[in-house]
Order: sequence, then structure tokens, then C-alpha cells
Amino acid sequence: MSTVDRRTLLRVALAAPAVAALASCAKPVVEKSAPASTLGAKVDGSKPLEFFNFDGGYGKKWTEMPLDLYRKQFPQANVKLTSGQQLQQQLQPRFIQGNPPDLIENVGLDGAALAAKKQVMDIGALLDMEAFDQPGVKVRDTLLPGVAEHGVYDGVKYEMPYVIGTGGIWFSQKLLDEHGWTYPKTWPEMLALCAEIKKSTKIAPWTYQGKYPGYLTSPMLMTAYKAAGPELKKKVDNLEPNAWRDPALIQAAEGYQELAAKGYLLEGSQAIDHKQSQASWAKGQAVFIPCGGWLENESGQDAPKDFAMTMMPVPGWSASDKAPFETLTGGPGGALIVPAQAKNPQGGLELLRIMISKKCMQNFASLTNSPVVVKGGTDGVKLTHAAESMQKAISAAGSNMFNDWQFRIWYKKLLDSSDKAMAALMNREVTPDEWSKQMQKYADETAKDPSIKKFHA
Repeated sequence: MSTVDRRTLLRVALAAPAVAALASCAKPVVEKSAPASTLGAKVDGSKPLEFFNFDGGYGKKWTEMPLDLYRKQFPQANVKLTSGQQLQQQLQPRFIQGNPPDLIENVGLDGAALAAKKQVMDIGALLDMEAFDQPGVKVRDTLLPGVAEHGVYDGVKYEMPYVIGTGGIWFSQKLLDEHGWTYPKTWPEMLALCAEIKKSTKIAPWTYQGKYPGYLTSPMLMTAYKAAGPELKKKVDNLEPNAWRDPALIQAAEGYQELAAKGYLLEGSQAIDHKQSQASWAKGQAVFIPCGGWLENESGQDAPKDFAMTMMPVPGWSASDKAPFETLTGGPGGALIVPAQAKNPQGGLELLRIMISKKCMQNFASLTNSPVVVKGGTDGVKLTHAAESMQKAISAAGSNMFNDWQFRIWYKKLLDSSDKAMAALMNREVTPDEWSKQMQKYADETAKDPSIKKFHA
């Protein structure tokens, strides 16, 4: 995850949208004679179909059901599953060659670049197709609020989310209970608890996915957001002059750098990847770790059965914060896209319709312990302690929930630069003020670059 993988959910959420497709495949053709299972899509059942799955925290198992349903519907089709974690390296050459997969779970491709080159299909017509397993019901009417509108740029829908995601700080509730620790609601309280943990135990207070610094950028930005309020996010996302020089951002950078300066990080955290850090945390070597909702599915096997894996919102800064402690990043997440130059785009669209069916989404929720985008998608699914904690956090947030900082989705170069700056901050190579100046420099460069399409929050 981003370097680019599901970590983009925290750096992202996932890949940015893209663009208007070629007219010949922009809208599926509706035929009166089409059977209900393919209503709204003109699919040549003899054509091969390829789905590219991001092989990350959600794994591959969930793909079996929708692929089997497609094979059952089109027995002559050669249905192929490919997967990987380095989508930029694996798929960019195929876009250039005009031979991309027919449907992609996009976690890592540069959506803005795809948009500029018009390489992604307009999938808006999918919303008015009949739901795969609910005859007479349109797809849009099976989706939770906000899902149909997600992935829409300039009035056109280019991506379909599949999970309701959120991110925060994770810990073992059992561990906190055993030591009598209370989860802190402000960053100074967090640092005070870290001091107590370091003094009274041999457990590291924190670890994080050091090779993917975006994991820590997300909570740091959230702490600043809570202090300064929504206007800060708007200024940063809109590339406004001096947005990154806001005192709330510098203050948050100072607070998070103290994790390294005061020895509150598990030794070597800055140099380890997500698997190493998450495994160490799950084995009780550190109390806190930042992550998205896929953490249990990705690392739960490393934790004891009574671990009581729990997620809570990121601490704010003080009692005078302008946004409440319950504020979360989250909402519809993930990005299923149909390349405009795919050999079988209509087949890709049909597979997408199958994937977001109630049956397939319930299967996804059951296998990954994740909330999904369709109504009733978790009906009959027994939620784990981790999933219940996320659901409670989402319910408590209510309207105080936003779907990540848009600059991370809109401007990949700025996103990559923010990772480098965060790494330098946590390695104590720069001061918080220098970090702030670096980020402002990167943002100004993006704002002044005429080759980069600009968006506005």
C-alpha cells in the first residue's frame, strides 16, 4: 500500500480518478433482448477477460466468487486473474502499449495522469443498470449514501469504490486494560502516556510502517486538522500560498517528531516495512500503530486470540480544538476502474457489476472483516472486535468524517514529496519548521506547473 499499495488509503485512499473514455465504449448499449443478468451491458461472452487484483491486505480469496459468477454467465470466456503490488511498474507499460486489463483494482496508478491521457472509461451508466442479484433494482439504489457520487470528476464517474474505509490509531484493548491505561484524546496526553509506557514497561509506545511514511503523515495531518478546523484542509488541498506554514501543521510536526526524539518508537521503525511493523505490533512489541481498516485482515494472524484489536480516532491537540476528537478520515474507498483501451471493456464493466452485487459484497465483508458499499452488505456477517471498533468510531464521527486530504489523490508528485518530507522529519534530518517550508515549496511547485491539471475543494 503506497509506495503504492493499500497504504495509499492512508496516503489515500486510493488512486485518483481518471477520465472520459473513447466514445465507442463510454456508454454500455442496452438491448431489449439482453437477459436480466447482463441488462445494460453489451458483452461478447466469447472474449477473454482479465481482472487485475491488488494483492495487498484484502488478498485474493474475495475475487473467486465474482470471477466464478462471470465464468458461469459466460462459459466460453477465458477469465484470467492477475495480481501484484507494484501497479505503476506492472501496468503503466500496458497502458502505453494499449493492452491494459479489462478491470483493475487500482491501488497505485497515477489517476491524474490517466485522466489527462483519457485512458479510463466513464462508468456512470453502470449506476442505472439492473443490480446483478436484485431484479428490477438499479445499481445506484443498492449503494450506501455517497457511493454513487464517489469517484466523480467534472461530473463524470470514473471509479467505483467497494469498501467503506477509515483509518486511525490501533492498539490491543486487552493490553491497555491490563495496565490501566486510557486512550488519549490529545497529543500532549499521548506523549505523557508514551513516557509512562517507556518508564514502566519494556514495550515500545509506538511503531509505524517506516518505509511508507504516509502512514504517519495521515495521523499527523489529522491532529493538525482537529486543532485548526476544516479550513486548513481546504487551503492545503487548494494549493493556497503559505497553507503548509499554518501553525497547526508545524505544531503537529513538532509533536510527532517527539516520538523519535524521546525514544518512543520501536527501535528501527523508520527503516521497516508494513509487514514487519504490523507483525511486531501484533506480537505486543509496541502499543500503538497507525493504519487503515485492512490491518486485521493483513496482520491479525500475528496477534493472540484475546488481543482485542481496537481502532480509535487520532488524538487532537487540545481541548480548544476546532474539530472534535471523534473526527475521522473515511468513507467510500478503493477504486475499481475500467481502462478505455481494454480489449473487453464491456466485460470489465459486467464483472464490476457482479463484484458490487449484494452477494459478492457480503462475501467480501465476511472474508476481509471490512464494511462494504452496498446496503445490507454486512447482513449475517459476524463482525470481529476490530471491525466493531471501526463501526463504533464511524457511528460516533457522524458528519465529522471526510475522505482523506484531496492533494494526496489529485497530485501524485506532491504525495510522493510529502512522503520524503515525512521520512526526513522522523529521521530528525529536518526541524518541524524546515519540514513545513519543504512542503510549502513542493506545493508551490505543483501550483505553478502548467502541465498538472488543478482541482479545487
